[in-house]
Amino acid sequence: MEKRFNNTDFLAKCSVCDSSLEAERIVVIEEKEQKTTLHVTCSKCHSASIVFLSNNQNGLVSVGMATDLDATEVREKIGQEAISTDELIDLHQFVSGAQADIVKLVKGL
Repeated sequence: MEKRFNNTDFLAKCSVCDSSLEAERIVVIEEKEQKTTLHVTCSKCHSASIVFLSNNQNGLVSVGMATDLDATEVREKIGQEAISTDELIDLHQFVSGAQADIVKLVKGL
C-alpha cells in the first residue's frame, strides 16, 4: 500500500490549474533524514508533479517539477544510476552524426 502525505499546507494549490490539492492524491516516494520526495496528482486537471522537500537551517524548502510519470514509475526511477557524461557525449555524437536515424532508434526501444 502506498504511503500518503497528510500535511498539504505547503502545497495548497495545483501549479497548473490552481485547484486545491487533496491529501489522498499525494504519495510519499522516498524519505531520507532531511529530504522527502512526493508525487502529487491534481484531481481536477490530472497534472502530475514530483516535489522535493528539504528541511535545512533556513526552514522547509520545496522544489517541484511537472512529470508524465505516475507514482509507481517515479518510485522505480528514484535511486537509479545517473547517466554518465560519457554516455551523454556518445548520444550527442550519434544523434548529430550523418548516419543517425533517430526514427529507427526510437522504434527500436
